[in-house]
Amino acid sequence: MIKICIALLASALALVATPAQAQLYEIQDGTITHDRREVFAVKVQVDGTVANTRSFLQDFMKDTYNVRLKSGALASLGVGKKDELSAQQVSGIGVSSRAVDLYAALSAPSDSTTEVALFGAFGDKTFFEPGRTVPEIKGLRNILAKYSTAARVNAYRQQVADAENSVDAVEKQKTKLERSTQSAQSNTASNLKRIDELLRQNQANVLQIRQDSVQLISNAQLREAARLNLERRRDRLNSVAPKK
Repeated sequence: MIKICIALLASALALVATPAQAQLYEIQDGTITHDRREVFAVKVQVDGTVANTRSFLQDFMKDTYNVRLKSGALASLGVGKKDELSAQQVSGIGVSSRAVDLYAALSAPSDSTTEVALFGAFGDKTFFEPGRTVPEIKGLRNILAKYSTAARVNAYRQQVADAENSVDAVEKQKTKLERSTQSAQSNTASNLKRIDELLRQNQANVLQIRQDSVQLISNAQLREAARLNLERRRDRLNSVAPKK
């Protein structure tokens, strides 16, 4: 029960703190290290772990653009882990009239947020740059903007689902406690009834003991009288019976 209350409190604090995180879901320009070189990228930070964000990003790109982003090697990048996805020779996604290589790098600024960096290239070495590939970078921003909107909806939907699960858990705990209380009350009533019966039985036993004690005294007197009567009759018999 305490764990559930802590989880609900943490969720409430997270909702209150969300407006202060202005950079979440905002598209920003930046750079990223790829194959030991710094390249331009458009970035956005979203709610969720790297694993969940990666899965949703892959589903989004597949459903929206028919692009299959595949996982690459893991590398170190700042805080947390970097997970790079890529799709080679992609076309028809509103980035360029030419086929492009599309990359997405995911890292974790915190335990509950993930940064998605989207960048592209014409081949292995010609990466998009603000001064040379303005239309392509605009296309990347458009993709990331659509993804950001979808990711926000997905994150909030998941938060609602988590809150619903917490409510369900609390309701189940409430039902369990109510049943436990009812059972304890029933047992208490049964025990009190049994105690009352035992008290009455003990009172009856005390009365029986008193009655038996009185009767034992009378019985002792009767036994003594019967013994004396027996001795007198034996003596009388012995006085008249012929001796052998």
